[in-house]
Amino acid sequence: MFGQYKLLNSLLFAGLLFVVILRVVIPPTNVQPDSPRYVAMGLNMAEYGVFSGGGFKPGSPPPPGLGQGGVFTAFEIALAARLSNTTKDSFMCISRSPNRPTCDVQIPALKAIYVVETYIFHVAVFVCALLVFGSTGKAWLAVLMSFGFRETMIYADSILAEPSLMMASSVFLAFWIHAMQKRPQWMLWMACGLALGLSVLIKPAFLALVPAIAIVIPLIFCLFGERISMAMRAAGFFVIGVLLVISPLFIRNIVELDLWALSSNDYLVASLSHRLAYNAMSWYEWLVGWVYYMPVSGAGRLFGYAVLEPLGWGDTSYYVYGRDVLHRLALQGRSTEQAIAFLLDKYVYTDLLKAVAVTALLMWRGIFVGHIVGMIVVPLCLFYIFFARGAMWHRFLILLLPPLIMVGVHAMVSVSIYRYNLLLIIPYTLVLSHFVWEGVMRIRKHFGPLDFVTKMPDKTI
Repeated sequence: MFGQYKLLNSLLFAGLLFVVILRVVIPPTNVQPDSPRYVAMGLNMAEYGVFSGGGFKPGSPPPPGLGQGGVFTAFEIALAARLSNTTKDSFMCISRSPNRPTCDVQIPALKAIYVVETYIFHVAVFVCALLVFGSTGKAWLAVLMSFGFRETMIYADSILAEPSLMMASSVFLAFWIHAMQKRPQWMLWMACGLALGLSVLIKPAFLALVPAIAIVIPLIFCLFGERISMAMRAAGFFVIGVLLVISPLFIRNIVELDLWALSSNDYLVASLSHRLAYNAMSWYEWLVGWVYYMPVSGAGRLFGYAVLEPLGWGDTSYYVYGRDVLHRLALQGRSTEQAIAFLLDKYVYTDLLKAVAVTALLMWRGIFVGHIVGMIVVPLCLFYIFFARGAMWHRFLILLLPPLIMVGVHAMVSVSIYRYNLLLIIPYTLVLSHFVWEGVMRIRKHFGPLDFVTKMPDKTI
């Protein structure tokens, strides 16, 4: 059936590329507050061949180090700077005024890279939907729905790690669901590991997903009645794929920095300080937070704005306290390892119930990716999870598992904002496309056939 619509699908993929080009190239470049540090890492790599943190200084090579971000982002910015002098000049301007860039930013080379990454992301949405639903009609509808999430627009041209992360993590999800369907095909598991390894090089926090997935694979295999030896082999090929990608950076950190890690603990101390400050909230604030952290809640009218201030981002918020006070307190007279132990001892182990409860609340805050769209899709997703059944439902749950694990990780170690949970966009688009499709089918059944529906290609797998 799919072959009969080969021309139609080819035209749709070409149209998708055209839309992505327009979406990335036409808008002015989005320079975010975190962009200058990514630019500095990229310029240090382009000019001196050094991966390092800190700023960029012309004529002054930095010492090797670990940037506050993944090495892949530094590499793609360095590549863009090498390919285009116009792009490099814009990067130089941003590096000279990192606090408030006033540059006329023109980055054609980096935008060309972002076009490729964004296109791969939307193609991965199509592949995931096709693998879960077995319908090309629903798959293209899912691609259309993915454009409705504001994050796919905001981060399509932002100088951040998000364009490459959306690409790598979506490819990982596509291989993940495909490998689960073709369980004995070991190369699929290695490809799954390679894609996750690339995600780790973009966002080191994704390293937490490696042991989680390695444990989950045997569990799911057992549920499907597969042999444990087959499960362990799949997990082994998956881990090998991850190691092939991340080992060069790990070895480099050992040799050059004497650091047995992929990222610096300094960044973890800062992130934990921001996050663990929230554990000081009262139980009343915790209850209010379940309403306040919805994108549109009316919590101010319900509870009064004074109650909400500590839960927000203002000067009296827990976030600012963690950033400006707790972080400094944790590092006072302590090494980074001691600071981490201090934060865990004082703000987690002493009240484990509160730590778990606040983590659940921050997971709630982080799942509304898409803002208003998130408010629509989260209830639909919960409805589908609890009431759907059958093979399609099983495939959807398997697809949803890695994003949910990362939602939990981000809620445990960070302030859990939408930007950290972009991987949720893929299962969300699938849920939206499913309910829209089923709604159209019901209308068709009630009012008679609709030409644009009956002509949509369909394929069952």
